[in-house]
Amino acid sequence: MNIAELGACPDTDAVMQELDKHDLVKHALELDAYGVTLIPPETMGVSEDFVKRLRGAIIRACEQRNGIEIGDYHTSEAKGEGLFKNSWYLLQEDPVFAEAATNPAALAIARWLLGRSAILAGHTWIIKPRTSHDLSLHSDAHGIPPGGGHIAHVANLSWLCTDYAGPEDGPTVFVPGSHRYGRATLPHEQKLADCPFKTVTLKAQAGSLAVWHGATWHGSTPRSNPGLRITLVQVYMRMHMRPINMWQDAPLDPALVEKHPELATILGNNHLYPYKEHNDHPDRVAPFMRTGTDPFA
Repeated sequence: MNIAELGACPDTDAVMQELDKHDLVKHALELDAYGVTLIPPETMGVSEDFVKRLRGAIIRACEQRNGIEIGDYHTSEAKGEGLFKNSWYLLQEDPVFAEAATNPAALAIARWLLGRSAILAGHTWIIKPRTSHDLSLHSDAHGIPPGGGHIAHVANLSWLCTDYAGPEDGPTVFVPGSHRYGRATLPHEQKLADCPFKTVTLKAQAGSLAVWHGATWHGSTPRSNPGLRITLVQVYMRMHMRPINMWQDAPLDPALVEKHPELATILGNNHLYPYKEHNDHPDRVAPFMRTGTDPFA
């Protein structure tokens, strides 16, 4: 008996049928069990040409937006702020970004985590040069307080545009099962060297899709290899994560704000999101992240 064919749960049936169609059942189970899965290019249905076009589009966008020269990513010595800034809103930079966002297998796994109404909340590149620094363990479920439920509110679907062959590539690392803790990392859990939990290292070829539950703890290690590690990060969210009214698009009368100063807070004028090409308010990051460990923050 195939339960998905019985029509008892239309939304669930549709999600299950797409998982089966794209050979993703194992990966869906890994997401439930570990909070992370790696889907190879052949399962994603992508070719080397797709990877080449996606990687090239990221490099061109970075060069044009930030006035830098990257050149051959295998040997590039590019570094500094120019690799990181102005990295959002890529959808119309090149047709390949829409192709990446709407890949049928990617949507099937996103909808397993977030439901059929999942939205693409944003996407950005990560271009990582040689570095001696790691990225501390953290959660992507920013703003979700402890006790937020077992469901994923956010999911990260990252296209690997270069190989993650070993630790020399500066790969992402994960704490399997940490999505079940239901909170962000506490200060004593953030440093990779001191973390009391076992981590696993992402290892996959270019063209793979790394997928993780938004609450899964992850970070990255230093990169010692020459050249650049290039990734397209796609953040999907549940529909309820969007606001009803876009208060920031309707400037308030200063006299009203002066009379009712709490308006600046409750209307989200001091909120971290949304931002366009980059975050102009780094001072807003810490208060926003704090909500991941304190439900009263």
